[in-house]
Amino acid sequence: LLPKVAGVLGDLAVVRSAQAWETVHSRGQYYLQTGHAVSAARIKEMPSLGAVIAYESMQQRRSSDFLPPFISMNYEPSTMYGPLQGEGCLPSDCSPLVLDLKDRNLPFVIDPADRERFNRRWDLLNSMDTSRQTLDDHSPQGMRQFESFGRAVHKMMTNPGISKVLEFSDEDRKAYGATPFGDACIIARNMVAADAGARFLLVTQPGWDHHGTIYGKDGKGGLYKTCADLDPAFASLITDLKRMKSADGKPLLDSTLVVCMGEFGRTPGELTPLAGREHYADTMFAVFAGAGVKGGRVYGATDEQAAKITEFGWSGKRPVYTEDVCATIYSVLGIDWSKRITNTPSGRDFQYVDPAAGTRVINFREVADLFA
Repeated sequence: LLPKVAGVLGDLAVVRSAQAWETVHSRGQYYLQTGHAVSAARIKEMPSLGAVIAYESMQQRRSSDFLPPFISMNYEPSTMYGPLQGEGCLPSDCSPLVLDLKDRNLPFVIDPADRERFNRRWDLLNSMDTSRQTLDDHSPQGMRQFESFGRAVHKMMTNPGISKVLEFSDEDRKAYGATPFGDACIIARNMVAADAGARFLLVTQPGWDHHGTIYGKDGKGGLYKTCADLDPAFASLITDLKRMKSADGKPLLDSTLVVCMGEFGRTPGELTPLAGREHYADTMFAVFAGAGVKGGRVYGATDEQAAKITEFGWSGKRPVYTEDVCATIYSVLGIDWSKRITNTPSGRDFQYVDPAAGTRVINFREVADLFA
């Protein structure tokens, strides 16, 4: 099902001993995006992983950076999977720029013939909307978000480099599968290559919730469809990041951590009466590449039906949880994942990686074995 991914296994580390806390999409997605369990009292103040990384990278932003630090592509905004998590209690500059590649509509590229008209309209907007000039920390969050988004997008749209990031050839589209997921992977590659301020890129591929007809009909649909979309896009992304060079002449993959995973696994054994599989927390997997990850390795093992973990395969001697993945991502970026923010609306500290997990306290840690 994944012949092209098989060709890049030498660059991938596969963790077979991962485990989830949740089996409901909205709660699982929240956990995956924030690294924290859902708390109804704090759900609006809890920042996502991307927002925390944006927050931590603000001091390192250069005047030449024109891309927002946190960018999300193809996350469906109004489904059972729950909302895209934003900046929470962090500044509005940490909110995500959202791109939807389903119709390849990228309004951020201005045709040179329209630039003068765009500039006139921008000046007119600012002269009329004077409220945006008086915002402070006490202004409503929605207004601050809107102003932050406007400034970030304006800087992006007026930079001549944006067209190179958001436009790509038919040849690239074909290599990546000519799908919304493939298009998003191309843009992610371009953003990494541009080195223009993007620090956390979330690319979503929907369609894996196979409660029925998981193996399709007559070799079509189900896993055949989702794998066929994933295979060329993911493999091409790894191949291109390895082929393309950064300013210091090193492969882009050397300085880019790629993580591929979902929010939980699927039930093992016999298929359901609908010929599908339900949600399952006891076993799941994650794939890592780049940023010093030693490829061509498998960590952990399950029984033959993937019903339970039989070997953990790493120094933690327990399952790999979402918190461990978050700690690993923070660590690779040079962020102290034990840090906490104290000035939250609720008055409760926000800890980047909280040892109080879904059901018990665990000594979470980065999965350093991936790099050894």
